[in-house]
Amino acid sequence: MEWQIKTIARKSTLSGEAFNPGDRVACLIYKDEQAGELGRADLLPDEIDTFELPGEVLGRWLRVVKDPDDESANARETMASAEDFFFSLYENDQPAAQEESDMLKHLLSLMLERKRVLRAIGARQTGGEQTYLHVKTKREIKVPIVDISTELMLKIQDTIGDIIL
Repeated sequence: MEWQIKTIARKSTLSGEAFNPGDRVACLIYKDEQAGELGRADLLPDEIDTFELPGEVLGRWLRVVKDPDDESANARETMASAEDFFFSLYENDQPAAQEESDMLKHLLSLMLERKRVLRAIGARQTGGEQTYLHVKTKREIKVPIVDISTELMLKIQDTIGDIIL
């Protein structure tokens, strides 16, 4: 499976309308069965219902187009996007895309743990699942353990690069 996907779009995938600082943009990650790769669509919220994805949605998040001069707000919005994307992976479990979804869950859980959004519960697991506590909501989440290789990191960096801190 290929993971070569563009990062932050400057315009809508559907309409081609340029995004401006302050615009809310829905980012969708999907599995394109025909192409055998993951894809990404960046859309204005009112375009979501009219956009036809060429595969199953794995996850989504909303982001606000950043004003390059406001670094502190950008960091908060990026973390919120990563958190939203992580939880959306649990809402959209699709058996056909389970492997890709598990990889994204594992990678995002490690990033969110590093940022103290999630906290590992119990002993650190090396296989199976690791239970995490979402600090803000006290929700427990079971995350599959997946081997993260350098090759995998390089491949998915282009997919979700704008939310990896």
